[in-house]
Parts: sequence; structure tokens; C-alpha cells
Amino acid sequence: MSDYSLHKLIQKAQESASTNESKQFGVVVGIVTNVVDPDKLGRVKVKFPVLPGGPESDWCRVVQPAAGAGRGFYWLPHVNDEVLVAFERGEAHRPYIIGSLWNGKDKPMKDAYTDENTTVMIQTKSGHQIILDDKKDAERIVIADKSGKRTLSFDVKNKKFVIEAKEGDVEIRAEKKIVLDCEDLEIKTRKSGKIETGTTFDLKVSSNCNIKAGSQLNLKASRVNIN
Repeated sequence: MSDYSLHKLIQKAQESASTNESKQFGVVVGIVTNVVDPDKLGRVKVKFPVLPGGPESDWCRVVQPAAGAGRGFYWLPHVNDEVLVAFERGEAHRPYIIGSLWNGKDKPMKDAYTDENTTVMIQTKSGHQIILDDKKDAERIVIADKSGKRTLSFDVKNKKFVIEAKEGDVEIRAEKKIVLDCEDLEIKTRKSGKIETGTTFDLKVSSNCNIKAGSQLNLKASRVNIN
């Protein structure tokens, strides 16, 4: 299509849109009033504080990254959130939520700001977090629950991947097999330790094997073979 033809199409659309008095061009601030979409299409309703009586909109589609059939982000604003609304061809009954806004009341997360602008953070309403920190010589990635006591951390400088639960348990489960493959392996507990297998247990050491007990070592079986 030539530039001239494209210009004519745009000009025609603008002329067509300008004939309706209900057109709303540009963007407007809205406040979310309803997120319970009866068709479960990820839409919300908003009210417009700048209009007398704060009328409620039709259902608004929400712009989402990589949205498509059964994929993309699903991250809706909450009721009373401030959002920015645009209208398709200026038609008031075709609103779109194109973003959410912080303001003097609803502020960003307290740990997100840095003068160097090195932090990218995602945080849910309850406080679950994903932090991407690009601070020089302190780069890290952290995934944490709202308590901050159960985290997955990638420590770039120290080349560590840390799973930490300062309270509660850590469980690893698999239907078939779990493989630990490393140069050195250390297992430490502050109290007791237990290994229980269903049928067989093989322990093979290529060179030296030391078993040390502080006060007592018990071996119990219907038969013990020592070769």
C-alpha cells in the first residue's frame, strides 16, 4: 500500500469518527469498579471521576503482554486501582485499559526505588515478589513469598543458587527419579537424620569410606555380610 493510500484511509477514519458527538479521543483516568467478568475474558469496569456522577463504563478489555489464545500474562487491576483508559476510534462504548497508575495514595513498593534504577520488581497484592536486581557487583534474582522467609535466590557474584526456608519445610517430590550430580555433596542437620528406601539401597565409594558415630553404632538385619 502506498503512503498516499494509507494517509487517505487514516484521514477517512478520522472524518468518520468526528461525526459522532459521543467520541472520546485521547486517554482518561478511570477507577476500577468491577473485576468479575461474567464471560471470564479478563475485562474490568471503571468509573470516570472527571465526569459528573462518576458513570461506570462498559466492560473494558485490558492490554496484556503477549496475550493470545490460552497464553500471555494474566494480571488484572484490582477494584479501586487507578488506570488509564483509551477508546477505540474515540467511541465511548469501546474502552481499553492500557495501563495502571501509581499516585500519591497508592505508591510503588518501598524496596523498588533505587537512584541507579537497577531494580525490576513484580509484587502481588498480598506481597509475593519477584526481584531482578542489576546493581553492579550485587546482581541477584529473588523469588519470595509474602513473608520473605521462603525464597529462591540467584546470587550472581558468588555464583550461588539458594533455596531457603527460614520457617516451615522444604519438600522435593518426583514420580520417578531425582538425580543429584555434583562435585562435592554435604548434608547437615542440627538434630536428626533419616533415610528410608522401599526395597534396596546401594552405597558405592570408589576410594575411602568412613563411618563415625559419637557414642554408639548399631547395624541390624536378619543377616549381615562383611567381605
